[in-house]
Amino acid sequence: MTTTRSARRAAQPRQPSGSLKRLLSWLRHHPLAMGLVAVAVLTLTASACQNAQGRADNTAPPAAVPTFADCPTAPCPTPGEDAGTDRKGGDSEGAGNTETGTLLAQTPPPAPLETPVHRPGSGPRAWPLVKTGAKGESVAAIQLLLTAHGYRTDVDAVFGPATTSHLISYQRDRSVAADGIVGPDSWHALIINVRTGDKGPAVQAVQRLLTANSHSLTVDGVFGQGTAQAVTAFQTEHQLTADGIVGPDTWSALANLT
Repeated sequence: MTTTRSARRAAQPRQPSGSLKRLLSWLRHHPLAMGLVAVAVLTLTASACQNAQGRADNTAPPAAVPTFADCPTAPCPTPGEDAGTDRKGGDSEGAGNTETGTLLAQTPPPAPLETPVHRPGSGPRAWPLVKTGAKGESVAAIQLLLTAHGYRTDVDAVFGPATTSHLISYQRDRSVAADGIVGPDSWHALIINVRTGDKGPAVQAVQRLLTANSHSLTVDGVFGQGTAQAVTAFQTEHQLTADGIVGPDTWSALANLT
C-alpha cells in the first residue's frame, strides 16, 4: 500500500514552490516585465553560444609537415618554424628573395682579360724567313748586321755559303737554333737599335732598307738628320711610333717590305 502511494506521488508533476508561484502570478499580471525577462534570458543564451564558438575557432590547427614537392630548391623548415626567419630565430636577409629567406647565389665576376705580351721580334709584325738562296735588301741587311756583331760578311745581297757559315757560327754563340735560317729568333738576336748620332754597319742596313722602301738616302753609315727624317716619315706611314728610333717594330716593318 505504501509503495503504491509513493509511486503515485512520483508520477504526479512537481508543483512549484510558494515563492515561484507568486513570481509567476506577478509576471502574468505584468506582461511587459515578462517580455523583458524573456529578452534577457535569450541574450545571455546567445552570448554564451558565441563565446563557445569563438574558443573553438581560435584553436590552432596542427602544423602540416612539409613535403619535398613544397620546397624543391630550399631547405624546408621544421614544423612550428617560420619560413621567413632563419634557424637561429633572426630575420633572413636574402639577396633577392626576402619573403622566403632563401639566399640567392651570387655570380662571380668574370676574370679580367689578359693582354698578351710579345717580345721584340714577335707579335702582329711577323719577321721574314730568310735562308740559303735568297737575294735582296733583306739579305744585305743580314750581312751588315753580322758584320756589326763581329762576323765580317761580304755585302752582296746573296744568301750564299759564306753567309750561311757566318750565320750558323753567330747562332751557336747566341744560343739560337743553329739551322742557317734567319727566322724570328735570329732576327731578334741580330737587330741593333739605332738612332741619331750612331754610326756603323747597322746604320748602313737601315739606310739600304729605307732606300728600298722609297726613302732614298746616301748609304754612308752615319745616322744624321736626313736619316732621322726618313725614319720618322717611314714610321708615320706604317702607323708606328714616330720617335726616329729604329727599334724591333721598325726593323720588322723594314725587313718585311723588301
